[in-house]
Amino acid sequence: MLILATLLGSITAPAAADDPITIEWERSTLRYLGPGGYPRMIRLHDGAILFSYEAAGKSWTRRSVDNGQTWPDAVVAAQFEHGIAANPELLELDDGTVLLFYNERPRDGVHPYTIRMSVSADGGMNWTRREQPIYTAGVAFEHGCWEPAAVQLPCGEILLFFANENPYRETNEQEITLMRSRDRGATWSEPRTFSFRAGGRDGMPVPLLLHSGELVVAMEDNMHSGNGMFKPVILLGSTEADAAHEPIRADDTRRWPATDAIPPHVYAGAPYIRQLPSGHTILSCQSDEARRGTQMIVYIGDTDARNFTSPTAPFDLPNGVQGQWNSLFVRDDTTITALSSTTIDGRGGVWAIDGSVVPLRP
Repeated sequence: MLILATLLGSITAPAAADDPITIEWERSTLRYLGPGGYPRMIRLHDGAILFSYEAAGKSWTRRSVDNGQTWPDAVVAAQFEHGIAANPELLELDDGTVLLFYNERPRDGVHPYTIRMSVSADGGMNWTRREQPIYTAGVAFEHGCWEPAAVQLPCGEILLFFANENPYRETNEQEITLMRSRDRGATWSEPRTFSFRAGGRDGMPVPLLLHSGELVVAMEDNMHSGNGMFKPVILLGSTEADAAHEPIRADDTRRWPATDAIPPHVYAGAPYIRQLPSGHTILSCQSDEARRGTQMIVYIGDTDARNFTSPTAPFDLPNGVQGQWNSLFVRDDTTITALSSTTIDGRGGVWAIDGSVVPLRP
């Protein structure tokens, strides 16, 4: 049974990478951030926190300059007149430009599914939509593209990953597609298959540059257990600029399960990964283990994004209440913010809670 972290007291310094830790979720910090879903947060170079989410068919951002104590009015970052501007993901570049990648999902049966980008030169206060789509998929839902997320390499190149059904018009398969930009998103390379499991649906990629300099991508793999139930897996990418890349297939050593602790029959999809200053990696997913409906579960891994264990549930959701499309924000050395699209006390939308990183005692 999943057990919430026990109160262990505060610590004055972050743990070392080889120290076992857990997360104590502090109920007093539980807060409602507003209607909507698919929440994401990043810390900008100027210290502000930028928060993105989707609501009412649009992608929005809010910017806090007091470490999240207050949030001014939301700004529309992306909208789509023929459907929904969904799945917003943020990336601040080395020059301070902020990119918001999103997924156009048409409702009219005429326009195609696309991956697009909005750009902000002032830390998310104003946004400009790039007219040219980054990637265009099919018109039908079954031929769509989904859930873009990106990372910038030290050399300046941007790597953009997204789930993609478009190449598989005659099957139910899906791949993770990779596109690259060497000019801060002005132009993009041709799409290339980053990972693909024959007969499977690799999905919802989240890239992360580890402290070691290695690139890993968390994603969901519905055939890892061999029964169609999604599980979080980790993929190892290349940080070489414009590197040639053979697709990561089912038996590739560059693909490994995030954890073996999830029973085969359990659904555990929509992973999200981050790394703590200590070097520990943290991974969330939405899991239906021992309950009706999913809730957010957070695991702790090592410095190489392996061996995830010590699961905790940030939000104390009643059985049957969903907690979905979650993400993690590393607030400081010893504080993590968990974000979830859920309903608490009858109020649906984006909820946040803070957790303290504490030593794991025997």
